[in-house]
Amino acid sequence: MSATDYIEREFEAFVDDLFELLAQPSISATGEGVPECTALVERLCREYGFKNVEIVETSGQPAIIARTRTVSDAKNTPRILIYGHYDVQPVSPGEWTTPPFEPTIREGPGGNGDKRIYARGAGDNKGQWFAHLCAIRALSETDDLPVDVTLLLEGEEESGSPNLESVVREHAETLAADLAYVADGPIDTSGRPHVLMGARGLCYVEVNARGPNRDLHSGNYGGPIPNPAWELIRVLDSMKDKEGRITINGFYDDVRPIEEIDREALEAMPFDAEAVQAELDVAGFADGPGESYLEKLLYYPTLNVAGFTSGYGGEGTKTIIPSRAQAKLDMRLVADQDPDNIFEKFHQHVEKHASGTVDIDVQKLGTMRPQRTPLDHPVREPILAAVAAGWDAEPILKPTLGGSLPTAVFTDELGIPCVTVPYANSDENNHSPDENFSLDCFKNGILTTMELLQRLPKSGVI
Repeated sequence: MSATDYIEREFEAFVDDLFELLAQPSISATGEGVPECTALVERLCREYGFKNVEIVETSGQPAIIARTRTVSDAKNTPRILIYGHYDVQPVSPGEWTTPPFEPTIREGPGGNGDKRIYARGAGDNKGQWFAHLCAIRALSETDDLPVDVTLLLEGEEESGSPNLESVVREHAETLAADLAYVADGPIDTSGRPHVLMGARGLCYVEVNARGPNRDLHSGNYGGPIPNPAWELIRVLDSMKDKEGRITINGFYDDVRPIEEIDREALEAMPFDAEAVQAELDVAGFADGPGESYLEKLLYYPTLNVAGFTSGYGGEGTKTIIPSRAQAKLDMRLVADQDPDNIFEKFHQHVEKHASGTVDIDVQKLGTMRPQRTPLDHPVREPILAAVAAGWDAEPILKPTLGGSLPTAVFTDELGIPCVTVPYANSDENNHSPDENFSLDCFKNGILTTMELLQRLPKSGVI
């Protein structure tokens, strides 16, 4: 029996086991269900073909490292490191059609017979990394697993991966591999799979402005007393010029130039500007560096106001000078920007433009380094071929994910290329109510991992 035949025969059993995994809460933000989930994952890894499974304790939630071969058995065998996360986002059960930890199969919103699993973690990320386990089991049961696979699952991705770097550094010898491979995020909105050679980084900050020691009557004090909301608006306004370019000194200094191979990739990416504008109900796209939507999204950093809070926001009127104002901002970063360096530049800009009439402080809430594997890296071709075979569709090659993943830890700490291939449907609703994972995408993901593990050793690139 071939591995493909095994997958077809056992697919319903795979879905049943995935249901068990999804029914187990594992919310890293609160710790709910984490110990039970790590025990369940350990058992499933052993049942699905991993000989060595270790739960790695951290100062937060534990990580899990599993290997298909012992160190001695794997000597001189090509090695692939697969990364995923078993933790999930918090839930608001009342906003779900069915309970978030009671997996349910029902038709997707398109009404075309597309069956989906609805549950928290279905697409982000339990369903995606479980597809790897299914492929490994199929190959192991048919005596056709030609590589050593190391699986690293962390329990804090949804909380910013605060301990991932230390786990990788302390277990570098165990995690050593020829390639890091990640299945996370949705496929392209066109319905085609895509191969992402990197991920944008992140610097998340909070800015607080403190004015008078209490809210004041805007008639009795308005005019001479400084308003922290206006002060914060003025400082934020100084961070962009009228063309949308970020004016923080040195912000673009380390941005990697767009090369010819990148231009070719951009031209090959499908994109319908009118459809995006219609879907989002916007009249156009923002100004800023980059000649196109995709160029702006994939090759240039951003400065985004994620939230602004001050004063009175209830019904009716309340005429006050607020005593406080707060803004939260995220900066998506591209190769080769350093989040810590960008934070210092941001902080210096705020200090330079603050008037001194109110107190302003800046806090760094989280960072993630950008990661980029060159578009012409040798692993590109066998991965593209595996994805094409797994999905029966031509994949789209992209330089980076628009969002952020902690994949830089593999390129920086282990010195290996890292590639991300999302398996979830484009409307998976990750982080939202009614998160879901198409059964077709689940099966295509299993087939893709199977093809990848078979093709990479034959390609000679690892």
